[in-house]
Amino acid sequence: MKRSRLDRLARREEKSVVKRIVFLFLFSLILIGILYTVGIPTLGKFADVLDTIFKRGDSTSPSEVQTPPPPVLSDLPKSTNQDKIAISGFSSGSSKVEVYLDSEKVADAQVNDGRFEFKDFRLHDGENKISAKAINDTGRASEFSPEVKVALDTNEPTIEVTSPRDDQTFYGDNRIKVEGQTEKDDQVFANGFLANVDPSGNFDVTIPLSEGENKIEVKAVDVAGNTKTVSIKVNFRK
Repeated sequence: MKRSRLDRLARREEKSVVKRIVFLFLFSLILIGILYTVGIPTLGKFADVLDTIFKRGDSTSPSEVQTPPPPVLSDLPKSTNQDKIAISGFSSGSSKVEVYLDSEKVADAQVNDGRFEFKDFRLHDGENKISAKAINDTGRASEFSPEVKVALDTNEPTIEVTSPRDDQTFYGDNRIKVEGQTEKDDQVFANGFLANVDPSGNFDVTIPLSEGENKIEVKAVDVAGNTKTVSIKVNFRK
């Protein structure tokens, strides 16, 4: 009798435990559902409110806290015989570019769609050191761009024809070799034919002659574009 009563109490306690487990499981499901349907959007809205508050407190614009990068200059000639050249290039995050010659500011160029250009930039004789700075709307300046060196050279090149001699006469083969001396890196043409120039400035080129008197024009062109022409006359007889 006593054993039967104990069994009934045990079964009643077991049912109570099962009910609690089921209740906790259902409560967990309901809590998860509320979190996903209400809790996360609410938390997101709360985060948006905080973000808006902090943004209102920070009124500094990006252009005020950022320094623009240095501008990029387009390729310039290493040497030129023109005393005025165009300076152009690209600049991001800026409204204008300041152009410097030998570390002294000499020009301003407005930036449009990231591009800038300054025409008629005046050079002085000899080596010119050119660089630039980018300036944004708030007046912040970038570091200097890499320095570019441009030489202004208006002197004509030197050239000497050593062969043939003036008034020399040739027979048989109508092809002769023109030889001489110029400056290294110069180009040489004899009656339009391009000569070979070695590192020491010695040049040679073979040209054809016509019957009778021939005028040979030998022209040297240096890297700055300066030219000098030497003319000689030779004769050809078959």
